[in-house]
Parts: sequence; structure tokens; C-alpha cells
Amino acid sequence: MDYEQHDVVMFPGWRKELEEKSFEAVKHKNYDEALLHIEKLESFKEASNDILTAKVICMIELSRYDEAISLCRKLMREDDDNYYKYLHIYLTILFQTSQYTEVVDLLNEINETSSIPRDYKEPFKQLYDMSIQFQDQATEQESENHMNHFMDSLENGNFQEQWKLLSFHRNHPIGPYLSQLVPYLSDAQLNPVIKTGILQWCMDDQISEPIEIEKFGDMAWFKPTELPDVLDTEFSVEVLKVLEDVEQSDPTLYQFTKQILYRYLYIKFPFTPNLELKEDVAEAVHSLAKSYIQLESADEQTYISDEIMKWMKEIEHLEKIYFSQIDD
Repeated sequence: MDYEQHDVVMFPGWRKELEEKSFEAVKHKNYDEALLHIEKLESFKEASNDILTAKVICMIELSRYDEAISLCRKLMREDDDNYYKYLHIYLTILFQTSQYTEVVDLLNEINETSSIPRDYKEPFKQLYDMSIQFQDQATEQESENHMNHFMDSLENGNFQEQWKLLSFHRNHPIGPYLSQLVPYLSDAQLNPVIKTGILQWCMDDQISEPIEIEKFGDMAWFKPTELPDVLDTEFSVEVLKVLEDVEQSDPTLYQFTKQILYRYLYIKFPFTPNLELKEDVAEAVHSLAKSYIQLESADEQTYISDEIMKWMKEIEHLEKIYFSQIDD
């Protein structure tokens, strides 16, 4: 996202430093850090094609596939010279997210309307052939076998296996498996991140029947069709209002703060803290964001109350336990 910079110039040395930090962070798989540097370059309109490609890679590695797809589409529209490079990345994301029909349809259209450069003919053909193959293999029986595997993983598998299988199955209707999956949402042993994923699957498929959900000892009934998205809950909206000054003064820090808030609320979803705690949570995620990117030196650190420190520890604890596993 571009942010207007008035009367400020990014000198070549600073731009080069940010570019080097971006590529170094990607190299060491520090994708959130890389995005902070990249967004700073974008805010000064200094993001090169290579930097924007690195941004797409970060989004893919962070499983932010919709954003990666959206950025690829934008770059395909705006950068004619590198159109096929971004198209290749775009097709690869579609393939990785099991959108085989989209890959086949798009490549059929391109073959009919364009002359594909020689360097891309073979990789495009491979993607096309593999997508056709996976389409043909996606029979009802195999889908059932995959689902059985997922159900077994909920009982015996590790987090990474559960998450991978859940991501695959969210491309299919949940209806045929709903009665099997619902009991896991009230099972205190199942990872809360997996529960959120299953619940969002229900939301995507417009499941209207009440479902009992357990998170961290709390138990309640919810109708998926009546649930807002994670950042559209009343609590989230109010916390983001508290952080509006941060958005105005430092948009990059705001985005990082918003990501921390999202991850915390994602783990707790559909439960949220009481609305009167919005100020505490806002201060906690803001302080965590600043500490993560080391905006303050030891001498400059502001006072943090015991109550806010408790919130910071809780949020950080949940991130480390649950979300570090997704990136492994």
C-alpha cells in the first residue's frame, strides 16, 4: 500500500539499505520483517520490480494467498515488460492452492489469444498438464479418502498436518462432513487455530445451524452465518479506532500492529475480550509491534503498566505456541 510522503525524499543510500534488508529478511525467512521494509519503500514509491516480487513471495510464504493473487494481478496490469513473470507466479499460486480449474481455463485462454515467450512455454505446459492430472484425479472417492485422512489427523496428527489438510479441504463443500466435524469444535484438546479454520469453513459455506464452540475454557453456541470476519467484530473495530492515531503517524507500524491484533483475535475467534478492555488490548498490541521491530532504544522505552504487560505476555504466548507452527 502506498502512503503519501510530503516534502520527504528517499535518498539512494537509504533505498539501497532497505532493499538489502528486504532481501536479507526473505533469505532468512523473516517474512513479516521483510514486508515492513518493502512497505516503507512502497510508501516512497521506490519499490522496484524485484522488491514487489519479493513482496509476493512473502505473502505466499505467510499463506496470504488472496493478497498475493491480488498483487500479481495488479503487477500484470501495470508492468507489461514483466507480465509473464508475474503470470507465472500467479499460476503457481493458483496451483498451490488447488485451483486447478482456474489454471487450466486461464492457460487455455492465453494459448488462444497470445504467443507465449519461449522461456515460459515449458513451465506453463507443466502447470497445465499437472492441473489436468489433478482435476482428473479429484474423484469423489479420492475426496472421501482425503477427508478420512483429515478426520484421522484431528485425532492423531500434528498441527502442521491438520493445517495442511484443512487448507486443502476448504476448497470443497463442508456440508457432507459437517456432522463429523462439529464435535471437534467443542473438544478442548483440538488446537484453537484449527477450530477457527473449521469455523471459517462453515462461514464460507453459509452454515446456519447453531454450533457449540470451546476456546480456552469458554463454551458457547454460535451460528456461522451470523458471525462477522475476525477484524469486523465489534471488539476489533473498537480497538482499531483506538489505534487510529498510530495509523496516521506511522502507517507501517499500524499495519504490523493490526497483524498482531488479527493473529490474537484469530486464535480466540469467535470469542473476544469484553469491550471495556479495548484500550488495554490496543496498547498491548501497539507495544508488542514496537518491541518486535525495535522502534525504541532501552533508554527511550516508555513505561508499561503491569496490566498491559500481562496482556502483552498473553498475546505473545499465544502467537509463539500456535502461529509459529504455521511458519515452520
